[in-house]
Amino acid sequence: NCTEIICERDNKVEVNQTVCPPIKEITCANRYPAILVPDENGCCYHYECQCVCSGWGDPHYITFDGTYYTFLENCTYVLVKQIEPKYDNFRVYIDNYYCDSKDGLSCPKSIIIFYKSAEVLLTRELVNGVMTNVMYFNHKIVQPGFKKDGIYFSTLGINMIVEIPEIGATITFSGLIFSVKLPYSKFGNNTEGQCGTCTNNKRDECRLPSGKITSCPQMAHHWLVGNNTSCSGVPPPPIITTPSPRPQCSIPKLCKLINSTVFAKCHHVIPPEPFFKGCVFDGCRITDESMQCSSLEIYATECAARGVCIDWRGKTNNICPYNCPANMVYKPCGSINPATCDQSSVEHPGYGVTEGCFCPEGKTLLSEYSKTCVSECCKYSVTSLGIEPGEKWTKDCQECVCDRHTLRVQCTKHACPLPHQVSCTEPGYMPVQIQIPEDPCCTRTECYCNTSLCPEVTHQCLEGQEVVTVTQPGKCCPTSQCRHGCVVNETYYAPGAVIPSGPCESCICSESPYSSPPHAVVKCQHAICDTSCPLGFKYTEEPGKCCGICKAEACIVPMGDNTTHVLKVGELWNPFDNNCTTYTCEKHNGQLLTVVSKISCPPFNPDHCDPDTIELSDDGCCRKCSIKPSSCKKHNTTTVIKYNGCVSSAPVEMTYCEGSCDAHSRYSQEANMMEHKCSCCQEIQTSIRKVTLTCSDGTYLDHSYTYVDQCSCVSAEC
Repeated sequence: NCTEIICERDNKVEVNQTVCPPIKEITCANRYPAILVPDENGCCYHYECQCVCSGWGDPHYITFDGTYYTFLENCTYVLVKQIEPKYDNFRVYIDNYYCDSKDGLSCPKSIIIFYKSAEVLLTRELVNGVMTNVMYFNHKIVQPGFKKDGIYFSTLGINMIVEIPEIGATITFSGLIFSVKLPYSKFGNNTEGQCGTCTNNKRDECRLPSGKITSCPQMAHHWLVGNNTSCSGVPPPPIITTPSPRPQCSIPKLCKLINSTVFAKCHHVIPPEPFFKGCVFDGCRITDESMQCSSLEIYATECAARGVCIDWRGKTNNICPYNCPANMVYKPCGSINPATCDQSSVEHPGYGVTEGCFCPEGKTLLSEYSKTCVSECCKYSVTSLGIEPGEKWTKDCQECVCDRHTLRVQCTKHACPLPHQVSCTEPGYMPVQIQIPEDPCCTRTECYCNTSLCPEVTHQCLEGQEVVTVTQPGKCCPTSQCRHGCVVNETYYAPGAVIPSGPCESCICSESPYSSPPHAVVKCQHAICDTSCPLGFKYTEEPGKCCGICKAEACIVPMGDNTTHVLKVGELWNPFDNNCTTYTCEKHNGQLLTVVSKISCPPFNPDHCDPDTIELSDDGCCRKCSIKPSSCKKHNTTTVIKYNGCVSSAPVEMTYCEGSCDAHSRYSQEANMMEHKCSCCQEIQTSIRKVTLTCSDGTYLDHSYTYVDQCSCVSAEC
């Protein structure tokens, strides 16, 4: 957790938090952005340049430290080799061939990688008449996804990829384009070969096997693998020359795209100059315009690896096409980890996008390295999501099965039973296809009623009769019959029906039992008003209405014995047994409300009263009296004692004497004078009690106070 513990002595330890130095910005010679990497302890970080070597075309090189040069030979050469072998004999070779014998130009044929005891070959071969990417491990063809001895094989878009996670190496090859990426922390200052030294210094980039520094085109000849010089025909000349450009060669149109707005958003991420130079070199020396495509392709690939999407092929007038199988579509910026049915697929590390062939929208790649797109995925294992191989199910009225061999979903139309012949001959019925509840994908024919198909029926009735439509059970079309009744304002009313009339009468259609044939007449009677009103209400006629209504004219006070009392507006009333409660009737906004007022009596204790003075208050509700004087007695209380800034920690019980004693002043006949008698309520027995007080300075003080034990009336001089 980024702390250091130092054992000192006497079983004591010192814990120190790791202090990281300030992170310093660095500038990389190859103009690639520096990346932030952790130190060995994993607590602190520092910037580090990226060791990236790439090549393309016939062929053009950009070394680890960003030096661009062109090298034209058709032998096998050392691309990368360790000066001091640290990582299991790791090295990378390139095998060139003459791709344009007329001009003596060469192109990359294959990349050879050595690590531990393994030999890896990435190349392109003719398979079924088509040039195809082929990967070898120890001289045996392997497929993407193969891994052994710490070496991982995969493909991404058009690239073959070999990754060695133990040393952080990634090598890609797509025919005309290759790249070697190594971590500076492991390979910095320890590489040599045609890719350079990876020292973040262009001045020592072009190193000969002897350690001498020279120019890169001359250095490249010296990294021939083995002593076979027959492949190049002649030993390296002292002055390196390249085929001269065609006379009057102007900048090819394809090359201009690199510096145009097509690649503009990548210019600040990766400098375009080396790729532009390589494109012009190829365009001015090789008549085949497609050779220029490799310069644009590698620039777009490097941009995509850093998350910058360049859609450039459509701007080349079909000179640089990218052909996909019929079931896939080309995307210039597809995901480096497209969705597949195989839940065990391992995601490619890093970020960015890549060009290549992808499944169209709504379809999923069967597996990472297949070219098959499916609408639905089958299961690859019991733990992954999907459907088990061989499992069958129904979807969208199709019977589907997950093929055990191809793991593809195959569906056929759901088979329905032969329909039964149904004839709808009754009037108004028509055949309708209805979904079968137990088999929703199939339908059956049923006869449904459609009254718009019924024939028109005309029926003549006598005056006072109406044509009535009746639908018999089980029939679709109705039948008509005549029925007598009342016709008022051109509206027919059946016998017994209420006929709308005025507010003060009610009318019905009444059938006369004495007429033959039966005849119906309208009978009306005047409305009878109910004038009875409940207690407290008065019947009042309403202008313009047939009957009046009951309006409240008094308040009703319910009593506890199931009786009520009628209280007029403004009247005050007390129940005969309760002078403390007063009822009154008040009118607010046309509503009568009963208001109840209750008097609350003060506390009354007859023991404290002079019995001769107990009486009712003037309103007859509460009792009152004259309080008799209390006799002399001892009273108890509690209080906090305070003395000279010290206080008791809790309230202390104290006592005192209080009450009335006999005292008078009256004339004595015997003494022929006024006789006076006085007595006081005071203590007659006390004791001394002690309490400990706490002072503000934290000390304690023992304090004594007088406690009254007994009180009495004691005579005193008047």
